[in-house]
Amino acid sequence: MEEKSEVEERVLSAARQLFFDQGVARTPLRAIAAEANTSESGVLRFFRDKYDLAQAVMDLCWEGVNRHIAEALHESAKRADDPRVCLLEVVRTILHHSAIEQDSTRFLVSHFNYTLSGHSGKDVPMDNHHRLRPYQKYRATIDKLCADVVAHNPDLTQKSISHPGLCHLVLSLVYGVTGGWYLSEQDPIVHGPPLPIDDALAILHKVIYSDC
Repeated sequence: MEEKSEVEERVLSAARQLFFDQGVARTPLRAIAAEANTSESGVLRFFRDKYDLAQAVMDLCWEGVNRHIAEALHESAKRADDPRVCLLEVVRTILHHSAIEQDSTRFLVSHFNYTLSGHSGKDVPMDNHHRLRPYQKYRATIDKLCADVVAHNPDLTQKSISHPGLCHLVLSLVYGVTGGWYLSEQDPIVHGPPLPIDDALAILHKVIYSDC
């Protein structure tokens, strides 16, 4: 991986903090430049615009999630040679990380559309596709775990639980729980209390263990 320059690191750090505090829309490029002790042209040496910078900050968040997932996979593999154990541990880790890193979680949930498209809703330009790799790695890890669970447990197929179906369930649980935390925080009267992590894990456990 190519090392970032000191100025680029300062810009990313400043943008991360300001985006977390104020959101992307309310953070002008000049404020990021001032916080990073550089000029707007200094920022634009590394990023096409503010939304390109927002994508880079989002990818830093996903990289953090991926690091926690890698640790969870390593630890769970030492305990049991069962992909169901790994899947449950990875989901637990993602949710715990999201609960602890609340600023990062709020940013990812409230600005998730920037992962897939620019601020205008148009597709991400080809030269920016490399910026999607941390998110793609996260999705690929979930996909492989779900494929392994179904492949090693043919009884799931007999219950009409497919690899794509399990993958969608896992992602829906993760996004639903983390998004629910954010929405409950924004409007607790409408959205009610957030779903506890153990409840989400109990749902997944019920699905992937046929003896339950």
